[in-house]
Amino acid sequence: MTTPTDVTVVVPACNVGRYLAPCLDSVLTQSCWPDCRVLVIDDGSSDHTGAIADGYATRSPQITVIHQDNAGPGAGAARNHGLDLVETEFVLFLDGDDELAPGAIERLRAPLLGGELDLAVGATEQFPEPRSWLWSDYFRPGRSEPVAIEDVPLLVHDARTCNKLYRTSWLRSLGLRFAEGIHHQDTVVNVPAMLAAPKFALVGEVVHRYRKRAEGDSVMDSHYTRLANYFDHLQVIEELNELRPSLSPGRERLLQAFIARSFQGFSWRAPRVLAAEQLPEFYERARPVIASLDPAVIIEATRDPSERAGYLTMFTDDYDSFTQLPELSSRIALRGGHLYLDLPTDERYQELIRLSATRALATELAAGPNGVSLAIRLRMRGAVQPGQALDQTTLLGITGNDVAFTAPVHWVGVDGTESLGEVVIGWPKLDAGQYLLRLRFQSGIEVAERWLRRPTDQDGQWLAGEAVRDRLARLSLDAGEDGKAELQVVPGSRFRWKRRRRTR
Repeated sequence: MTTPTDVTVVVPACNVGRYLAPCLDSVLTQSCWPDCRVLVIDDGSSDHTGAIADGYATRSPQITVIHQDNAGPGAGAARNHGLDLVETEFVLFLDGDDELAPGAIERLRAPLLGGELDLAVGATEQFPEPRSWLWSDYFRPGRSEPVAIEDVPLLVHDARTCNKLYRTSWLRSLGLRFAEGIHHQDTVVNVPAMLAAPKFALVGEVVHRYRKRAEGDSVMDSHYTRLANYFDHLQVIEELNELRPSLSPGRERLLQAFIARSFQGFSWRAPRVLAAEQLPEFYERARPVIASLDPAVIIEATRDPSERAGYLTMFTDDYDSFTQLPELSSRIALRGGHLYLDLPTDERYQELIRLSATRALATELAAGPNGVSLAIRLRMRGAVQPGQALDQTTLLGITGNDVAFTAPVHWVGVDGTESLGEVVIGWPKLDAGQYLLRLRFQSGIEVAERWLRRPTDQDGQWLAGEAVRDRLARLSLDAGEDGKAELQVVPGSRFRWKRRRRTR
């Protein structure tokens, strides 16, 4: 017999024998356990998952185990089976390898008891390796309040299931079902539900403990290496895209943002990992979804130009460039003083591949017989080893509005995605004084410039200056305004001061 406040925890479980006991223990030790029911859906496990579940059921009448033939891949069919059997007011879905935090159900249920809200969302913590997410700052201990998704827009990207408590009748009224036969099956329930709720309860405490398993040992931890995920997530965005006309303009834009952000990693990796015979289908199915999105939303929702490069080819219907993404996205083009990945495009879409985040650092200072030498590190978000793609790079020494000297930069190495450069400024080029340092990139008649800056410490403070003494001069490299690298030259006794015409 159930009461109007009872909760059913649906646990889809397939070959999670190593983890199921702590999962179920985390439910049994909830402060409101007398109000709980557990439905374990043993999805055709070939290990001892079913036996463990049966053992728990024999010790507690509140636990029911359903054994079924495997309906995977994915837990969608098992979740749907469990949802169909729920007879309580509330339902929560918990993966068999995860756990609930102490007091989780009580915290999630409390704001729903008044009957005005149908969904509660709490915080997730990852273990044993902790991490944070894009939306983590929304969750603060002690916070419990009704919010609209517009109040917490980044939360639309939290597509997981196990940190959410639903009013069962409301979830069923939406007609939402977990996708069956694919991974990422929970997205088509959780994202639409948050967009459908006028308001939902935001619970600041941790309610769900996500177990970080070894690479290849779970779906989420092999996100881009499991090839089936590419078509599974493609199916997800196709289904979500069909919901857009039913949403208000603001919420439709949030759904666009989810599609853009969640699919970016698959779109730019696909030419590298999918078989040649799979790539045309992937592209032709993804293209109408992506090309229907607002490019401005894509730029706002995604991380860098390299991960938008695949999207660009879908806007321009350029399959040939899509297949060449690994090569094309390693090249850089200059247009109108800006830097872009070198893909064919037009003005309507070029902002998708603009390299707007550049970090150019002057890291080391030295002096020798040939002049003053500087070490440079260059990184451009979305570009791989940009120095190699920008071989015509010059260092400018700026005084006021004038260019006092120029010197070529030689790219001599790489460190991850950063390019390592060296530049030597010959003694005859230097006068006594202070110079702000700037990089000039050139390709044909096109030019772009970026300031050199000093590195920062772990607190984000610009590093103290470096100083060297040579028989010709005393030199220092400091951080000026906004961290701009500033070279100071103080003549020594053997320094020959030559006044030269300065040009810009």
